[in-house]
Amino acid sequence: MNEALGRARRGALVLGCVFVFSILTYHWWFKKTLLESIYWTVITIAGVGYSQSVDAEVPAARQFLSIVVILVGMLAMAYTLGMLIQAIVEGQLDKAMGAKRMNKEISKLKDHVIVCGFGRIGQNLAHRLARHRVQFIVIDPCAESIAEAKTHNYLCLEADATDEDVLQSVGLERASTIVFGLQSDPENVFLTLTVRNLNPDITIIARGEHARTEKKLLQAGANQVVLPAIIGAERMADMIVRPEASDLLRCIGHESGLNAELEEFKFTAESYYIGRTVREAEEQQGQLMIVAVRRADGETVFNPKDNQILCVGDVVIVMGPAADIEQFYETCIAPQRETVLV
Repeated sequence: MNEALGRARRGALVLGCVFVFSILTYHWWFKKTLLESIYWTVITIAGVGYSQSVDAEVPAARQFLSIVVILVGMLAMAYTLGMLIQAIVEGQLDKAMGAKRMNKEISKLKDHVIVCGFGRIGQNLAHRLARHRVQFIVIDPCAESIAEAKTHNYLCLEADATDEDVLQSVGLERASTIVFGLQSDPENVFLTLTVRNLNPDITIIARGEHARTEKKLLQAGANQVVLPAIIGAERMADMIVRPEASDLLRCIGHESGLNAELEEFKFTAESYYIGRTVREAEEQQGQLMIVAVRRADGETVFNPKDNQILCVGDVVIVMGPAADIEQFYETCIAPQRETVLV
């Protein structure tokens, strides 16, 4: 809660106590009716209920009570109103500063991922990207979803992803990939057409609810289409047909189960292992195993030979404990990769 708003609540509590004390005192001590006690309390605190001359019939005790009620009541009211105004001003300032800070972070983004929609799929995707230190920004029109994203310190924007201006404001022209996690197939198709027109080179990964939508998304310009319903059905079928293999694949990349993960790295000219063999790379990284290498010319070699030379542009798919993969990353990839913006 805003600190000024908290102080305003405390001031309102004091003002309420003054009202209750004054009403009860007028009612019990001076034998006024409850309505008359409320009336005298309101006009006393407001400071509009008295003439310049003092009525001789008003006893000194009542005059003293009125003075106390006026002073304390006016101070409590002024304090409460002041804190409310401060809370409003600070809220607007925080919002403006937050927008400025976000725009500054967005301007630094390059080759990042834009995640449209922070539902169940978007949340899991964001967690995975953050874990792998990939730069990304989340777009969602729901305030609750954006609040959830902020709890994880994700760079996010509360807006409609179907708006071209919004897409351009998150650096669409500099992004490498955009992911559509919306539940509406028409919106995903519309987004695909819009993004492909704005950035012909960006990689588009679209979600589809129905199998018949896949063809439309591909025609609209999507590079890849993910159908959660079909993927879920295939996983369940695997559990029935080949349960052991399915369990092994399920454990890979999860915190529980098998202590192994799959990861891929692309070698640059500065990579430590350029010109070295697959065996040398595996021997220096504990239990890490290189399961496949995709050469720069597009050829994919599964279970590469120990004497295969690693070259610039090769993409290696490795499997092993998270610690060994992280060491491999730090040894030859880290200098070429930035951490996720939070």
